[in-house]
Amino acid sequence: MSYLVGENRYQSSFAPQSLDDLIDENNPVRVIDAFVNSVDLNDIEFKVYQETNRGQRPYRRDDLLKIVLYSYMNKIRSSRGIEQESKRNIELMWLTGGITPDHGTISGFIKENKDAVKELFKSYVLLLKGLTLIDGELVAIDGTKIRASNAKNKHFNQNKINIKLDYYEKKITEYLDKIDELGNDATVKVEKKLSKYKDRIDRLKNIERELKEEKKTQVCLTDLDAKSMRNNGSFEPCFNVQTAVDSKHKLIVTYDVVNDANDQAQLKNMVDRAKQVLQEGKGKEKTTFVLDTGYYNQHQIVESSNENTEILIKKRIKEADKIKPYDIEKFKYNSETDTYICPDGYVVSFHSKFKKDGHSLKKYKCHDYENCKNRFRCTTSKAGRSINRPSAYNELAQIEKNTFEKNDVYKKRSQIVEHPFGTIKRHLGFTHFYRRGFRSVSCETGLILIAYNIKRTINILGVKKIVALLRAI
Repeated sequence: MSYLVGENRYQSSFAPQSLDDLIDENNPVRVIDAFVNSVDLNDIEFKVYQETNRGQRPYRRDDLLKIVLYSYMNKIRSSRGIEQESKRNIELMWLTGGITPDHGTISGFIKENKDAVKELFKSYVLLLKGLTLIDGELVAIDGTKIRASNAKNKHFNQNKINIKLDYYEKKITEYLDKIDELGNDATVKVEKKLSKYKDRIDRLKNIERELKEEKKTQVCLTDLDAKSMRNNGSFEPCFNVQTAVDSKHKLIVTYDVVNDANDQAQLKNMVDRAKQVLQEGKGKEKTTFVLDTGYYNQHQIVESSNENTEILIKKRIKEADKIKPYDIEKFKYNSETDTYICPDGYVVSFHSKFKKDGHSLKKYKCHDYENCKNRFRCTTSKAGRSINRPSAYNELAQIEKNTFEKNDVYKKRSQIVEHPFGTIKRHLGFTHFYRRGFRSVSCETGLILIAYNIKRTINILGVKKIVALLRAI
């Protein structure tokens, strides 16, 4: 049987191939090359090599950017991994002419251009808008937890500190009880362990003191900006990555990185960011935003809704509330008398107006609570049942009604927004951060999301068409 074999590695060739001959015309690396060449890096303020910096190797910014984008598209995010890849990867050799920057140069390039990456992401999104791949008619918003570069044992809260202090104090007591029974050699070892435990106790007490002084409930020692969040069934130091995804081709419109464990305070932030991008260069067009119940925030919903912005969101109703006979949802509002009627028929009338966190509310109070046999089933308050009604309650009720009427649109939310999360986590390996601090993790997020958008665009249009479009810009 004959086998297909390659050429002899020691055989000289009289017809050498160029690097371009080795790169197929449908290779995605050609899109990276065309995209970076189409962008004016001065406009988005990428840092330029300064000839006055001694020892700095004068690589061009566009070459370093091409290397980084290629690496992120191929699941390589560490500076050392990128350095190694540049020395052996033919596609990278074609992309940059065979330059091999060391890991310090690559790391420094990313570190110096944290803010420029945001502008680069935005420039690619505007390009997608120009190609009508993003229409901004229906946008889904959601967040996902990404593990921070901070070990679990480097995260502390008061409960963890108490548990560890109890453990160390018990160990010290155990060793002190045994020390009289031990010989000289063993005593020296025990004293070393006692010293170690005492040092750990001192360290924990210092952390406890800092938490109290800074009025914090938790601290991550490696990445001070990270917070403990529930992720994949357990608590670990994380960041919350927020994205807004256009429904037409599931391309990401904008993003943000926060350390809030839940999404309740992010609705207006993400809607405003998305509208800023979608409306740039165009008139005010109507966009429908769909969000899950985790974003339900009465004030932010009202503030974000207008004639050009439709919010579809469902109110979170806990299972326990569904069976409560005196839950707020069981009280019927009468707009003519401006009163509520409780399930037992008592009137809850208007009492006063007040402001909370800058928002206006109306308070309604029950005046017949002393005669009510179900008083203590309704409320534990000694002053009887009260209801706080937002001044924008009618607008919220209309939004809730619209959401249920457009339930077929609302159901598309998970199909739209979960697609990118699944791709960046499973396909691009973005399950944890390498970098630390808000600006750095935001930069890392921006690079991975640019990589996602490029790969998604290639799947939609193909390499040849994208390259032709980019060269025509």
